[in-house]
Amino acid sequence: MKKLLGSVLAVAMAVTFTAGSNACAADYPTKPITLISPYGAGGDSDIAARVWAEFAKKELGQPVLVVNKTGGGGLTGTMFASKAKADGYTLFLGQLGPCVMLPITTKAGGLNKDSFDMVARFATSNTGVVAGTDAPWTTLKDFENDAKQNAGKYTFSDPSATSWLALAFRGWMHNNGIEAKVVQYTSGAEAATAVLGKHGDITFLFKANFDSLVKGDKLKLLAVGEKMEAYPNVPTFNELGYEGGYTAWAAIAAPKGLPAEIREKLQTVTEKICQDPEFIKALENVGYTINYLDGAAMKKNVDVQYLDMQKLLNEMGLAVQ
Repeated sequence: MKKLLGSVLAVAMAVTFTAGSNACAADYPTKPITLISPYGAGGDSDIAARVWAEFAKKELGQPVLVVNKTGGGGLTGTMFASKAKADGYTLFLGQLGPCVMLPITTKAGGLNKDSFDMVARFATSNTGVVAGTDAPWTTLKDFENDAKQNAGKYTFSDPSATSWLALAFRGWMHNNGIEAKVVQYTSGAEAATAVLGKHGDITFLFKANFDSLVKGDKLKLLAVGEKMEAYPNVPTFNELGYEGGYTAWAAIAAPKGLPAEIREKLQTVTEKICQDPEFIKALENVGYTINYLDGAAMKKNVDVQYLDMQKLLNEMGLAVQ
């Protein structure tokens, strides 16, 4: 009898707990949400987070507070978010650097590619390789040919030692046998300024950092990640015969273990605001393109990118085993 009563009580408690969890998920959110951005205020990542937060709060009925937790090239904020409670009240601005690069280049805090549940991607950011307007190259292929004949002559202005931009372009140089000097800066703006001042020959930037400079004839665009309507004659990396993906993305992620009902609600909200003309305009103003992808598809995307970058960074001696 005691065993029977114990079993009944255990089942009752389990049912009550499940019902309570479902009720919490159905009511979500009942308090403000924190969205962690691992980079500094005012940058393209921070702006993307704040735009999503502003539009999401209207749909969720609760404030979405963006908190910048900087340090370690994004590591501090990434680790903080990965260790947060998986209840939907701490979210993370997922990007290539924190979600793909950091798990390959550091094992701090047990960080890995599965530390986050992907909710949804909401935007991608185009990239471009730029040089001074008086540079002798028309495309990136021209630079490759010249750099191979003049090993070590040219300088790559690195926008940030730990950023995806830096590692992606250094990977391009590695794959194509390019020997160039690398001078590290702390932002895309600094790297662009270095090329403008002839302290560097070439750099790799997000659209937000190169667009106005190219349109103002201050820098020359040699290649882009994806075709751009504004620059129809500028080839993409793939059109020039270079394999790989050269666009970045911004997504909403959460600590591993986010309840499915909450994930689906946040995914639905993200999909809805991605159709809002004002949201589209706000992100386009800072160089992003709306490019929605649900959580499951985004997870597959991250896994593929992780394997590609792991292979490359292993070859470059930058991966931590």
